[in-house]
Amino acid sequence: MVGEARKHAVLSQITGGRSYASAGKALARIGNTTVHYRYVSKSAKGSARYAYNINPNTLRADYELWTCGDSDGWYLLPISVIRDMYEDPDAYVDNRHPEIRVVSVDVASDYATYGAGGKGISVRQYRDAVLP
Repeated sequence: MVGEARKHAVLSQITGGRSYASAGKALARIGNTTVHYRYVSKSAKGSARYAYNINPNTLRADYELWTCGDSDGWYLLPISVIRDMYEDPDAYVDNRHPEIRVVSVDVASDYATYGAGGKGISVRQYRDAVLP
């Protein structure tokens, strides 16, 4: 499944049968809930790691959806968890864009690394989650 198709397939899965509509760049509206969605394809090296960024557009949503490759699953995280990573003083800051934070998700361990010294959190409880 190609990126756009995979994004929409996962959006359909997290909605619990409800419809969704575009709400802007990489944003979907499901009822009164806004989801910022991102897709990263599997690396050519077959790594279990996927790199995402957190930007100001991300923080406008209620949830962040990270889709990992074509079959490696997804993570649906409340924006409060994303905001904690973004605002952490040890967060990795993008070299070119200081308003962006960088996160690496390892699907083999369900762990998201976002800060200096390997600082991160378990994202296992958000794996293949659906909207409440």
